Amino acid sequence: MKITLRSFHRYISLAISIQLLLWTISGIYFSFNKIEEVRGEQYLIKESGQQVTRPENTKKINFEEAKSLVAEKTTLTPLELQVIEEPERGSEFRGRDLPLYKIISQNEEGETINIYQDPYSGEIMAIRSSQWRLWDLMWGLHIMDWAERENIDNVFLKLFSFIALFTALSGVVLFFYKK
Repeated sequence: MKITLRSFHRYISLAISIQLLLWTISGIYFSFNKIEEVRGEQYLIKESGQQVTRPENTKKINFEEAKSLVAEKTTLTPLELQVIEEPERGSEFRGRDLPLYKIISQNEEGETINIYQDPYSGEIMAIRSSQWRLWDLMWGLHIMDWAERENIDNVFLKLFSFIALFTALSGVVLFFYKK
């Protein structure tokens, strides 16, 4: 069996087409969703005037204070508080210093929104909604890091990028090359 550029292009295109489809779908999703809304910035109440800086606190704020700060700084209704002390692979709060308070809240439409808060300062560290979770899934598919969704320096991404480049270039050559 003689392997020609045309047959090689055909089979390599078939192999990479699924990832190209995932790159395209996730890219379309990214372009139609504002990152500010994905991050939950629409739930934050804009502070007027100067920022109030709290002194460095070595003692955790209590649960009621934490909920009160969330109600004061966001448009969300805090419902429940959990303490997070152990890192979890691929979690919503990855990359943040622990411990954290996870405050389960609701928006006006009744959707569950998670707020991650520094238990010492009360500062809101992250807001996570179903929109963020879908964005995170799409990001993992886009960068081909399905577990952590952080590593853009992975071998799969590099390999598939070069295969996609080769496929595109060979397709252009074959377009002008007549049998």
